[in-house]
Amino acid sequence: MAADFEYKQMLLELDKSLKAEEFESLKFLCKDEVKKRERESVNRPTDLWEILETREKLGPNNLAFLKQIIKGSCNGRLDVLRVIENFERGIPLDSQRPVNSSSSVPTNHPYVQQPVFYNPVLKQYGQQPGMPTRDRPQVTSIIHSSAVNVDKYMKEINFLTKNLGREWRFFMRTLGVTDGDMMSVEQDHPRSLRDQIYQCLVLWISNNGGQFDRGRIVAALRDSAVERYDLAGRIQDCDI
Repeated sequence: MAADFEYKQMLLELDKSLKAEEFESLKFLCKDEVKKRERESVNRPTDLWEILETREKLGPNNLAFLKQIIKGSCNGRLDVLRVIENFERGIPLDSQRPVNSSSSVPTNHPYVQQPVFYNPVLKQYGQQPGMPTRDRPQVTSIIHSSAVNVDKYMKEINFLTKNLGREWRFFMRTLGVTDGDMMSVEQDHPRSLRDQIYQCLVLWISNNGGQFDRGRIVAALRDSAVERYDLAGRIQDCDI
């Protein structure tokens, strides 16, 4: 579990490290693995990592292709390649950061202590969503169907849970669910895609004032990054 978390953090670190022109070069180097139409919908490195994972070209123990394209797109930048190599050596990201250089670390970085906040929907205090597991309560320990009253939306939730495939992360991002929260849910439910989708939908409803906004769901399904018009039509027509 810890290794999987460090792997996800390593990919997020690469996302932040790559320049725009390097990212475009990176996508081009994936042309044999990712079709042109897919590449056009890829807007950030994390989108590309997910596609490569589905093609079995990327994983915690499968980093050869990633290092190859990083070398080919970053003009020999050792700092970017070192992120991958340090992961392979088992060196945590937080131990790579200078202790006295907090001013250079953004306040929303996952390793910076976040303030306690009050969630008016859950009616309780907690830490900022998206923090590492060691610093935050588990998502599943806070978010339950009863807490956000999702019973009346179970038909729609179950429909999406059963029918969303590998587009689910693009769909959740379009709704506004953060990568950090998706990572937390994946850690809590590493073996069940349906549980991951379900928990993210409950989290979104919670953050949306306890409401299932059908219009936003339909718009997200029709977004160019998702393009699940079949599901959008059925949700809109209540044909589920």
